[in-house]
Amino acid sequence: MITPMKKVTVLTVASAVEETLQALRTLEILHLTPLQAAAGAKLNKARGEMNRVQKALEVVPEKAPKGVTPVKDAAPAASLIEEIQNLVAESKQAEIDKEQAEEELTKLSMFKNLDPATAAALAAKGIYVKLYQLHDGKIPFELEGEGSIEEFGQDENGKYVAVVSRGEAPVAVKGNFTELTMPQKSLAEYREMEAKAKETLARVEKRLGELSGVRESIEDKLLEVGDDYRMVEAEASMVGDKNVAAVQGFCPAPRVGELEKAAREHGWGLLVDDPAEDDDIPTLLTYSKLSRPMQFLYDIIGISPGYKEVDVSAVFLCFFSIFFAMIVGDSAYGLLFLGLALFARSKMPKANPAGFHFIYLMSIATIVWGVINASFLGLSPSLAGWTYYLDITNYGWLPEPLKNAMLWIRTSAPTDPAKFEAYKAFAQSITILPESFVPKAAGASQMQHIQLFCFCIAVVHLSIAHIWNVCVRIKRKDSTFMAQVGWLIGCWVMFFLACQMVLGIDMPKFVIPMFIVEAVLLVLFTVPPKRLKQDFISIPMLVLDVVNSFTDVISYIRLFAVGMSGAAIAEAFNDMLSPLFGSAVGIAGAAFLLLFVHGLNIALAVMGVAVHAVRLNTLEFSNGLGQEWSGFAFAPFAKQKN
Repeated sequence: MITPMKKVTVLTVASAVEETLQALRTLEILHLTPLQAAAGAKLNKARGEMNRVQKALEVVPEKAPKGVTPVKDAAPAASLIEEIQNLVAESKQAEIDKEQAEEELTKLSMFKNLDPATAAALAAKGIYVKLYQLHDGKIPFELEGEGSIEEFGQDENGKYVAVVSRGEAPVAVKGNFTELTMPQKSLAEYREMEAKAKETLARVEKRLGELSGVRESIEDKLLEVGDDYRMVEAEASMVGDKNVAAVQGFCPAPRVGELEKAAREHGWGLLVDDPAEDDDIPTLLTYSKLSRPMQFLYDIIGISPGYKEVDVSAVFLCFFSIFFAMIVGDSAYGLLFLGLALFARSKMPKANPAGFHFIYLMSIATIVWGVINASFLGLSPSLAGWTYYLDITNYGWLPEPLKNAMLWIRTSAPTDPAKFEAYKAFAQSITILPESFVPKAAGASQMQHIQLFCFCIAVVHLSIAHIWNVCVRIKRKDSTFMAQVGWLIGCWVMFFLACQMVLGIDMPKFVIPMFIVEAVLLVLFTVPPKRLKQDFISIPMLVLDVVNSFTDVISYIRLFAVGMSGAAIAEAFNDMLSPLFGSAVGIAGAAFLLLFVHGLNIALAVMGVAVHAVRLNTLEFSNGLGQEWSGFAFAPFAKQKN
C-alpha cells in the first residue's frame, strides 16, 4: 500500500534552528523539501569535507592484498584521512615521475649514459652534440659541414646517432630523420627516478592495504560527515528572517500525531496540509507479510511507483514468481537456490529478511514448476532410472484430473503406452481445441500446449492491468475509463488472434464484433472532449497502439522460448556425456563437465529472469495499467551514524 502523505511546515524561532533540526532528525519522520536553493560557504565546506572522506575511503581496499597484514589499532579518523591524502598525493607524484622517466628512457635508451650537463659544458666550449633518429628513405643522412656521426644502436623505429661538431653553431644535416630533444636529466638520473617511483608506489600500495583493517573507522567517519552535510544543507534550504525560520517536508499521515506531539514539546508552529497537485511527493510503500519480498525486488531493480500511481506489489510478485519458475524451470535448481538461501540466512540472522523471503518464494515456485514438468537436471529415466520416482504422475494417489492436467502442460506426451492412452482420451475431451493438440503417439511433441499456456497467462495478466486501470479512472472521475474498457476488450481480441496465427486455433465468431466495439470505444473516449482540439493526433495514432497491444500478447511467448532453451541445453549435454557413465573416470569427468554446464545454465536463467520476467511486469503489464514507475522513495531526515 502507498502510505498517504501530509505536507508539513514547521515554524521555529531563528535562534533555535539547529536545535529544531536536531529534534526533527531524531524523529525520523519528515522527508525534507527545500524552500530555497541551498547555498553558501558553510555548505560548500561541509560538502568538501564529505567528498574528502569519500575519496579517502575509495582508495582503501576492502581486503588487504596477499602478504600484507592489516593494522588493527585505529588512529583517530581525522589522522587516518590525512595520512591517506598524503599517500594519494605521493602516489600521484610517483606516477608522474615514473611516466616521465619511462618516456625519456624509452626514447633515449640507446644513448647509454647520456648526460645533458656534459653536452651543455661542451657547447660552452664550441663543441655541439645533437641527437637524431634516422628513418629509411631515398635521401641519405648527411652533414652539410664538418663533424662526425656516432652510431649508438638501432631498433624497429630506426637508427640512433649523435652528431658532434665544432664551430659557432651545430652543423646542419639533411636526410630523413627526427631530431631528438636533449633530456633535462641524465639517463642515470631517470633510471634512479623510475626506481624510486616504483618503490614509492609499492610502499603506498602496501600501506593502503594495511589500512584496510581500519576501513570501518573511515566508513563511520563518512557517515558522520554525511550527517553534518545534510544538517547544513537542511539549514541552508530553510527560509526565514531574524525572528522566525521555516522548514518544510512530507510526513506519513499515520505519523502526523508524533510530529504534533513534538511541536508541543518544542514550541514549534505546525501547518499540516494535503499535498498540492503539482507537488513532488515521495512514495512510502507499506508491505503486508505476503508482499514484503517485493521490497527486495524493488530495491534490486531500482524502481518505485509514483505517489499518485497504484501499488501493484502483490500482482507483481505473484506473476514474477510464475515467470521466474517458468524461465528457470528445473526443480534441482530450485532446491539449490533454497538450500543456499537457508544456509545464508543461518549465517546472517540479523540481516533484512525480505531478500531471503523473496528467494524462498522463487525457489519454491521453481520446485513446483519443475515437479509439474518432471524436470530434474534435464535427466530422463532412460539416462537415470531413478528419476522415474521423481515424476509424481507415476503414482496412483495423484487424482486423475490433476495428473492429466500436469501431463497436458508438458512439452511432450508421456512415453508409457498405458499412461499415454488415458492421457490421449483426456486431450481428446478438450473439444474447444483443434485436433493438432491431441498427440498422435507416446512421447510425441506437444509444444503448442505450453505456448497456449503462455498466451493464457498473457491475457490474464494484461486483463488485470486494464481492469485496474478502469477502476482507477472511475475513482478519479476520468471519462477516459471507457477507452480502457475498449483496451480490455482488445486484449482478448489479440489473444484470440495470437492463438489463430501461432497455434492454428480458429477464432470464435464473436471476436469481430468485439473488435468493432473496441474500435468505437477507443475512438470516442481516448481523448476527453475538452482536449479534443489539442490531442486530436492521438486518435489516428491508435492504429499503432492496437498493433502494440498484439505484440504485448505475443511477447509472453518468451517464457516458453527462454525456459525451453535452458532445458534443451541440459538435455543435450546429458545425452552427449552419457557414454562416459560406464567407468569411474568417465563418471568423474562427466560430473565435472555437467557441473560447469549446469552452472552456466543457472547463470543464463538468472539473466533471463532479470531481462524477461522484469520486462513483462514493468513494460507490458505496466503499459496496460498506465504505470510509469515515476516515484522516488520516501527518505526521512535522519542520522545515518548510530
